[in-house]
Amino acid sequence: MKLSLATLPILPLAALCLATLPAAADVDYSLTDHTAEIAFGIDSGESMVWLDTFPVDPLGAYVDTVKVAYGRPGGPSPINGQNVRILLYEDLDGGDPKNARLVWSFDTRVANGNTNTLNSYAVPPTFVRGSLVVGVYYRNTNPLRVYIGAVDTTAPSFADRSYTGWAVTLDPANLGAIPAAQWGTLEASGTVGNFVVDAHARPTPDGILLSAVEKVPAGGLVRLTFSGPKSAYDVQRASRPDFADGAVVGAAVAGPTWDDPVLGDGRTWFYLVQ
Repeated sequence: MKLSLATLPILPLAALCLATLPAAADVDYSLTDHTAEIAFGIDSGESMVWLDTFPVDPLGAYVDTVKVAYGRPGGPSPINGQNVRILLYEDLDGGDPKNARLVWSFDTRVANGNTNTLNSYAVPPTFVRGSLVVGVYYRNTNPLRVYIGAVDTTAPSFADRSYTGWAVTLDPANLGAIPAAQWGTLEASGTVGNFVVDAHARPTPDGILLSAVEKVPAGGLVRLTFSGPKSAYDVQRASRPDFADGAVVGAAVAGPTWDDPVLGDGRTWFYLVQ
């Protein structure tokens, strides 16, 4: 892919050779201290979703992990083994996520219930804009009410960031169909706090980050600095941002830097590291 400093997909030398910026870090999205004081429940024969919302950080737009805790220590419901669906949405306009678009889901079973343990679910790196919304769908097929959604009630808490909805039948891909009276923020239900649902994201889908393009006047060099999970990288250079005339100018480069002797040629170049 075309890699970037911050959020731009391509780096023109003319725009970026004047400054060196620090490499971007991955982003952890969380509203809680991962300790649940109460558990949110649903009656027998009914379904619910519980969700947390996060404005997307440009340096964490590719979600690769969702993390969920279930229940609370000492919770009344034996929830291990219950069927759940992990949910990731894109909410372009932010705010209330009832119009959010489901972009990924995963069926699994509850593990580590009532222990304040975050269960991690790997997500194929998924680009999300606006706000990302992460949560869980659960249908209670048991004869009794089940308390399954972990809620952290200690300060600080964040209003209008945790939502829940319920219905006898519920399609998590169509939150808009949930009746208005059965949908809302966690605090609207009388509970101040947030669900223990996290996400992890990174700035690029493959983990490669081109973090700086610098002038090195001695030698007439342009120096690229990059990082990622590979042992060797190919560097392409092009005179057009669509890379129609792109060519590999550095093959099997180990990094973390690579020098291109084009500083004095008076042209604007675009670089791609893959």
